[in-house]
Amino acid sequence: MEGIFQYAPAIAVLPFVSFLVALIAGEYLPKKGALAGILATGGSLTLSLVVLVAVVSGHTYNETLYTFVDASETFSLTFGLLIDPLSAAMLVIVSLIATLVHVFSLGYMNDEGEIGLPRYYAGLGLFTASMLAFVFSDNLLMAFIFFELVGLCSYLLIGFWFREDAPPSAAKKAFLVTRFGDYFFLIGVVAVLVTFGTAQFAGSEGFPALAEEALVAGETFHGLGAETWLSIIGLLVLGGVLGKSAQFPFHTWLPDAMEGPTPVSALIHAATMVAAGVYLVARMYGFYALLPTVLAIIAFIGGFTALFAATMGVVKDEIKQVLAYSTISQYGYIMLALGAGGYVAAFFHLTTHAVFKALLFLGAGSVIIAMHHNENMWDMGGLKDPMRVTYLTFLAGSLALAGIFPFSGFWSKDEVLFETLVHALGGSPLLLGAYVMGLGAVFLTGFYTIRMVMLTFHGEPRSDTAENPHGVRWNVKFPLSVLGVLAVVAGFLNPVPIQKLTGAQVDFLHAFLDSAPEATLTNAGHYSDLTAEYAGYGTGYIGGEVMTLLLGAGIALGLALVGAGSAFFLYRGAEPTAHTEKLGRVRTLLMHNYYQDEYQVWLAEGLTVRVARAADTFDQGVIDGLVNGASSVSLFAGDRLRRIQTGVVTNYAAFIALSLVILVALFAVLGGWI
Repeated sequence: MEGIFQYAPAIAVLPFVSFLVALIAGEYLPKKGALAGILATGGSLTLSLVVLVAVVSGHTYNETLYTFVDASETFSLTFGLLIDPLSAAMLVIVSLIATLVHVFSLGYMNDEGEIGLPRYYAGLGLFTASMLAFVFSDNLLMAFIFFELVGLCSYLLIGFWFREDAPPSAAKKAFLVTRFGDYFFLIGVVAVLVTFGTAQFAGSEGFPALAEEALVAGETFHGLGAETWLSIIGLLVLGGVLGKSAQFPFHTWLPDAMEGPTPVSALIHAATMVAAGVYLVARMYGFYALLPTVLAIIAFIGGFTALFAATMGVVKDEIKQVLAYSTISQYGYIMLALGAGGYVAAFFHLTTHAVFKALLFLGAGSVIIAMHHNENMWDMGGLKDPMRVTYLTFLAGSLALAGIFPFSGFWSKDEVLFETLVHALGGSPLLLGAYVMGLGAVFLTGFYTIRMVMLTFHGEPRSDTAENPHGVRWNVKFPLSVLGVLAVVAGFLNPVPIQKLTGAQVDFLHAFLDSAPEATLTNAGHYSDLTAEYAGYGTGYIGGEVMTLLLGAGIALGLALVGAGSAFFLYRGAEPTAHTEKLGRVRTLLMHNYYQDEYQVWLAEGLTVRVARAADTFDQGVIDGLVNGASSVSLFAGDRLRRIQTGVVTNYAAFIALSLVILVALFAVLGGWI
């Protein structure tokens, strides 16, 4: 079984080959390279499943494949593979979603007479390959390289329709905002290499293990205590995480990214670009688990982002915009869980979110096909019967997103909130505040999700297009059906409430992620205990663990039902009313996204540009002025002295005689004064 790991690089190589095939020969292939992409990602999925079976059997893999800088006295830069429970599970998620997105693209892109399809399928292949390579990277530098390649692919695919005005602008915005965060990430990578001499994730020689040793030994770095210095490194890397995962304040690029093709949105939101950031924190969890301050910051940012983004999703009119703000909010929950010490809960919600968010975006794509690419929900309605498969699967994904029992999102979101509540009750006020914000987001999520369902599928058709929707074929229905089933059953990977209440060992994900041997430890197999130890989180419960679980689950489910029920009753009529317009100025504020874009423009033009101009003026007028002034004096003096160097001997004799006369006169005058 262990021999299968030698083929693991092919998981990323196959989509890369499809990228080359589509780019070079796609114009001459059936479906313009789509079939090559489906075969490649299907092959990656098959290999990922085989690798997952091997890891479940107790085997892992951690090997260096290539050394491109060998400086043994300082550090070496390498490429390698780390296959453990975390990466094995993530490989399956990414390859599954990528395969279904390729299949869905057959119906979404090819039927519209698109031009540039080889470029589209080449982008999907490179995007998938980059994310898969990022997932099994065994060191931080390699992860950074593929992290950046993921960002490049998102730029290319968001701006796929570059002949229009909006997509290129959205692509540039995504690229620049995430690059800003990645600037800090790059500094963090350098700091890790300089501090530890290695960027390896796993094992006793990996930087998380060395960081633990430094903390225990009480070492100092550059005059700072170990915890302070390591916290600085953790926050630097966190900059890249916040950018990629669209967390506050770097969230503004993601709603604009909806300008790209809908299958690309599904891939970005569910399994690649946005997932990369939170996966990196999970990959480095052995490091972050040692840093209580950084964990608290992660949790608070996550809780705030979950609530902040949910408020904006309530008022949006375009179906993909609602889903975009939903993605920001749900990744806020994952960050909340990571900061609260809920490593498994975070990955659990990452898994279920990948399923139901891919389903919702592909379902939205099916609706957009039917509506001839009109995304405004107020022009829809009445699609429930003519689009039965889309409706039923979309409803399953919506109930999972809203956290309604027994759909997958209920189990994972419940565990996120449970872990946060438990540690908050142990004495962390920041976590308690983050937990309250998470609860607020539960109500809003239920509301905007069911509002979206009611406006899209229920009531009477509100436009001619909705009365006669365009049909969709098997290549649209098949991915929706697969994801629809998973949205119902994926939660049973880790139904913690059932285990707590019955004692049955059904928390399969906990057992799996905790099974990594010492050779590949970077995750909760060792560091879940260290989280509580170093972060100072208590283990006290109000009324016991089961009572805390029931209380937390009851409150969260109740809020979700109240939010969903409110939307159902407000928008269930044949001709629903735009109730959010009654919010007045609040709605205006939310529709303008709290004026975050305007604020960033002001920050760039009103502050950054002015500071840059002032610095430029100072540089040219003072710094360069002093240097240029000194050189000008020297040049002027040299020019004047040059004029007396005539080469005529009689002139030199005259100057000497004149100089002697002047000197004699001076001595005479000075002698008289003396």
